[in-house]
This record gives sequence, structure tokens and C-alpha cells, in this order.
Amino acid sequence: MVLKKDGQPCISIPANEDFFRQIKESHILNSDVHQAGVGELWSQDYSDSAKPYYVKNQQCLNFNFHFQTNIPYSIGFTSEEMGNNKSQKSTQKDWIRYMRIIRNKDNTLQLLLDEKARNDN
Repeated sequence: MVLKKDGQPCISIPANEDFFRQIKESHILNSDVHQAGVGELWSQDYSDSAKPYYVKNQQCLNFNFHFQTNIPYSIGFTSEEMGNNKSQKSTQKDWIRYMRIIRNKDNTLQLLLDEKARNDN
């Protein structure tokens, strides 16, 4: 996860998820954003969509949500990777990451992840 030029995070399936270094497509089944102490702020379900949502490793997922600075969020999504042929099963994986965008003293934005995002340091 990195910050894009517009100050919003690029949330993606990491490159190291692909053991054989092949670019694979994953079907995104759902995604959501939660705020600590508040609950769910946004969610999207793609599992029954007439137009399935596919992404490749390191491709930014479409989180149709504007993340604000200095708010701790947990973001999550479920991906499904199809087997190489019909005899192989697809594999589903749930992803969750904690993040917070802070504004530094020099007015630049910084993305904090996991434990750093949860601490108020």
C-alpha cells in the first residue's frame, strides 16, 4: 500500500503474493472500510455482479471512498484466484490492513500502516 499523488492510498494485492512471479488476475468479491470506534463507513459487494471485478497484483483496487487525514481506518477485501484449469479449485483470501494518513510538519502526507497506524505517536 502506498500513497498516490492525489493523497489517497493505492490498495492492492502485493507482488510477493505470486510465488511464481506470474501476473495473475484475481476476482475481487467485496471490499470495505471501517473506522476504529465508529464501525463500517463504506462497503461494496462484487460477488453477484453481472460484471465481475478483476485486478492484477499491484494494481490499485477501486475503493470509492475518500480517506481523510489522521483517522485510523481498517480496510479489507476478499479476493479469489482461479485455478489454472477446471480441475483446480479457486482460492479465496481475506485481506485486512490498518492505515492512517498523516500530514507532516512540512505539509507532506505520510501513510502509516498496521501498528504505526493504530498508535497516536
